[in-house]
Amino acid sequence: MVKAPGVFILIAACLVALAESATVTGSIGINAILPDIKKLRPTTRVALNGGAYSALVTANGQFEIPDVDTGSYVLEVQAIDYVFPKLRLDVVKDQGITRAAYTGYGTSFESRGYSVEQPLELRAKAPATYFVERKGFNVLAMFKNPMFLMIGFSALMMFVLPKIMANMDPEALKEMSQSQADAQKMVSDMPSLSDMFSNARNQQLQSQQQRRR
Repeated sequence: MVKAPGVFILIAACLVALAESATVTGSIGINAILPDIKKLRPTTRVALNGGAYSALVTANGQFEIPDVDTGSYVLEVQAIDYVFPKLRLDVVKDQGITRAAYTGYGTSFESRGYSVEQPLELRAKAPATYFVERKGFNVLAMFKNPMFLMIGFSALMMFVLPKIMANMDPEALKEMSQSQADAQKMVSDMPSLSDMFSNARNQQLQSQQQRRR
């Protein structure tokens, strides 16, 4: 008779724990990306929060995660060959029921997408790719490169310009040579960047000295 209250307390605690936990059930559906469940590897599993709770997917595509405690979770299918949508899963306290909605990494956990009813049915949205195929040599892409265009134009002018100058009128050739000489003289007369910065620095020092006086 003395042990009865302890037994009742233990039973009541077990009932409360069961009431606050839930079982997540669902299946993997087929579509154009995954036309046959047998294409899934035996290691495919459904996990909550990366593995806090998890269960393997059976041969017929079913899964069941028992005794999930109250809280919010991210449900994902861990498959090597396929990418599945992620769900936000909420286990409601004292009721042992769950609510699920589409979500994803980088999305605010307060925002909820389309709701999903239990048993959950998840379908692959894309094949999993781990490598990017290396692009082959493309001749046309070379002509879109500005550096290649500059080199090509310079090489063309090296062959074309002497022929143009050979057929030019002597007076026009003389004028062009004079223009080039004038341009070179103008460039040589221009102060260099170092001289400009040096002059600006000297003027600044002179103005500071005048202020101190």
